Amino acid sequence: MNFLAHYAIATEYLTPQEPLPAYVLGTALPDLLPLADSRARLRSAQVASAGARTGFEAALAAGVSAHLATDRAFHKTAAFAEASAEVSRLLAEAAFNGMRVRRFFVAHVLTEIALDAVLLRAEPERAGRFYDAFAAADLEAAAQWTETVTGRFLPRLPETLARFGRSQYLRQYAEDDGVATGLSNLCRRARQDGFEGENFSRLSAVVTGAAARMPPFIPALFSETAAGILSSRGEHGLVSQRSKNEDLSLWQTH
Repeated sequence: MNFLAHYAIATEYLTPQEPLPAYVLGTALPDLLPLADSRARLRSAQVASAGARTGFEAALAAGVSAHLATDRAFHKTAAFAEASAEVSRLLAEAAFNGMRVRRFFVAHVLTEIALDAVLLRAEPERAGRFYDAFAAADLEAAAQWTETVTGRFLPRLPETLARFGRSQYLRQYAEDDGVATGLSNLCRRARQDGFEGENFSRLSAVVTGAAARMPPFIPALFSETAAGILSSRGEHGLVSQRSKNEDLSLWQTH
């Protein structure tokens, strides 16, 4: 999952209380950490063994744990397999010229980014809540906790977190070209070809198709993921009624 979907799962499906800023920061931290140190990763066992000395650390650890559990459950859902297969077909039909396209990788990532795009377009206020909470968290304290948990010196992490909060780049997903730009940049970071010229136009058309096809998958993507998380914890049923009675019209883009 990408950032907004992680935030939605963690705050709307897994916890009934108003989330603390540290908890929201924790839902994003595992994906931001490698941007500060390409070899650094947060692992569930590390987080569990580290414990928490303060309420801030407990909330941060809970958010990180929610992120890691979500990733494990999400990628095992039938809904994700079906949605990414649909996106893969769109990529195959695009027939990009003169570039290497690892279709499985691009379909996987585009499915996740398209999900964020639909969430943003259906409820723009969600991004505002996410960024407001992120900005209110103590980034220096989060970096210190992460160093303790990972056992690595992470001098770039505070600024990496601050830059992510300032950029608010998730808002670019409001437009298909913004999604295509983000995906192309990610492919370059993964040492693949970026999409330029006519290939970028074709990718943007694929994004349009992916965003249009995503809404029917969203209720199952969220409910199956939340059920998988709770099952792994030995819990039954979903915390949020929203996940049980999802209204498809909420996710339609206009």
